[in-house]
Amino acid sequence: MKPNENIVWVDGSTLKPASWRASYVLAPDLEVLARSMDDYGWLQPIVVQQSKGVIIDGHYRWEIAGSMKSIRKTYKGLVPVIYEDCGDIDAMLLHLRLNRAKGATQAKKMSRIFRDIIMSGRYAETDLKRMLVMRNDEIDLMIDGTLIKNRKVAQHKYSQAWVPVEAPASVTEQAGFIERPPNPDR
Repeated sequence: MKPNENIVWVDGSTLKPASWRASYVLAPDLEVLARSMDDYGWLQPIVVQQSKGVIIDGHYRWEIAGSMKSIRKTYKGLVPVIYEDCGDIDAMLLHLRLNRAKGATQAKKMSRIFRDIIMSGRYAETDLKRMLVMRNDEIDLMIDGTLIKNRKVAQHKYSQAWVPVEAPASVTEQAGFIERPPNPDR
């Protein structure tokens, strides 16, 4: 299959969100995306089902483009689009594939990167707090690198719905105990 390199700029109001969208972005992460778009502009086009104008990937970029005054003004309401000629089922599958492929941030690696950025001297903690939409306690955890220790995981009181596989028999024999899964990870 030949790669689609045909990015076109279209009026964002002509696109529609997918009723079957499975992605979700938390409010702080959405704020990071909005600030990144404001600082750097469009770095990635929206993927759209050609026949219906339904957004396959890029819903939040599209949403920000329509609601953020500076983005609307800069791009005059236009958004970059790659059209995919596909049916509904293939559009859904592509949505899942693209969103799963984005992965998740690993806290320890993020902390290491964060510390490298601080050590470079290019950005102050206050800059990173604003750009990454982080609270002071989150900044402190990123800088000192003791993510797990500071969370006091060992002292946390877990609900009865979650009992570690390694729990002693005295715990698993208590009234109200919820049994272990049949194939626990070991």
